[in-house]
Amino acid sequence: MGVNGARGNVSPRSAPGFFAALVAGTLLLAAAWPVAAQTEGRFLSVPEAYPTIEAAIAESRPGDVILVGAGGYPGGIVVPEDKPGITIRGVERNAVVFYGENSRERPNAIEVEADDVTLENMSAHDFVENGFYWEGVDGFAGRYLTVWNVGLYGIYAIESRDGLIEQSYVSGAADAAFYIGECNPCDTVLRDNTAILSAVGFSGTNASGNLVVEYSIFDRNGVGILPNSFDVGIPDSPPPQRDAIFRGNVVTGSGTVPVPRQTPLGGYHGIGIGLIGTVNDLVELNEVTGSTRYGIVVVSAVDFETTWVPSGNRITNNIASGSGTADLALAGGSGAGNCFEDNEAATLDPADLAAACSVEGGGSAAVAAELVKTPPELQDGLPPAPPYTEMPEPPQQESMLNPPPPDASNMLTIGIVTIVGFVGGILCVYKARPQNILDPKDVGNLARRNAGAGLIVLGVVGLLLMGLLLLSGS
Repeated sequence: MGVNGARGNVSPRSAPGFFAALVAGTLLLAAAWPVAAQTEGRFLSVPEAYPTIEAAIAESRPGDVILVGAGGYPGGIVVPEDKPGITIRGVERNAVVFYGENSRERPNAIEVEADDVTLENMSAHDFVENGFYWEGVDGFAGRYLTVWNVGLYGIYAIESRDGLIEQSYVSGAADAAFYIGECNPCDTVLRDNTAILSAVGFSGTNASGNLVVEYSIFDRNGVGILPNSFDVGIPDSPPPQRDAIFRGNVVTGSGTVPVPRQTPLGGYHGIGIGLIGTVNDLVELNEVTGSTRYGIVVVSAVDFETTWVPSGNRITNNIASGSGTADLALAGGSGAGNCFEDNEAATLDPADLAAACSVEGGGSAAVAAELVKTPPELQDGLPPAPPYTEMPEPPQQESMLNPPPPDASNMLTIGIVTIVGFVGGILCVYKARPQNILDPKDVGNLARRNAGAGLIVLGVVGLLLMGLLLLSGS
């Protein structure tokens, strides 16, 4: 009776100590678990752990980060389709440099064929085709990338969707500094980028559906921004280009300096923003200055057998000035609903451009005579272009914050929790008096026992988390 009564009295009085230990252990576990969860992907270091980037790619799995050390790399790297979900990151943007040497054996710095691959914090130059290139992927990202002096595109995504390109810089691209094309819907954002001294700053052939190009700088390119409609034979994204947004960009000096030119669209030379056969695009809050021909112009695209007529485009709240021919212009023969509203501009063609949205066939005959031509015809009479190999090297660019791999700090944190758990638990149990363990009056003894048990459990949990960390890094 006495024993049973004692046990009956002990449980309620021991509960506070037990639950306090349980709550403390739960809180510490909750704090430690996200730290362990961060290590789902591994850090594969090149050249410390893997001699080449290709070797690291071969061993990678989704969630991994391939951390590329400072140095020069020859490029020609391909991320195959069966290696999705990885990141290739340089330790320092200006110190991790892919050099192409204009070799046709390695035309691109990095070509990505897998979904959800991120490239960041690296540079590339002198490739006969492209710097960083995604083809036919679902999910892509590029940030803190620098590319200069390439034969085609600096940063290039084709038939790809769900992308983000930001904080990147391209100079001396003979086709386009940035290209997003042949996608519908694109679901892609370009922001906070710089394109300079290239044939076209941004080009987007048939880039339709939730494409946004915003808050970027386009400086002294042949053409600043050029969404366009041409039939390039890709059935999933036919012309016309439509439903894109060009917002808050600064476009300066288009056509004012010689730039390399290896694109059929080079004939639009001297245009700040050109909507070429586009439908339902929005151009807003841009500042376009010093274009040698047109600041912002809307014009039909003359394809091989079809003329793609622009319609439904809105050009609103832009500032355009200092253009050689007209700050704002609409070519004759355009479709209905092209609206120029609330813009600041000194010269318009036609002169009543801002009075009302266009009607079918509206626009300026003079602009049409100059620009409604096939791309080869548009290039007639252009001066010779310098080779891309002779363009100047750009200044160093800001590198992204690149913290070290978290594995060591995670292990240290959980190791401390584990040691505290075991040592504290053992001390509490040692201090308990076994002979009084059932004494309902010895509340302190019960608290020490329960706290010790809880801390030991916490230590066991810490060991399990350390095991997970070791497995994730293996």
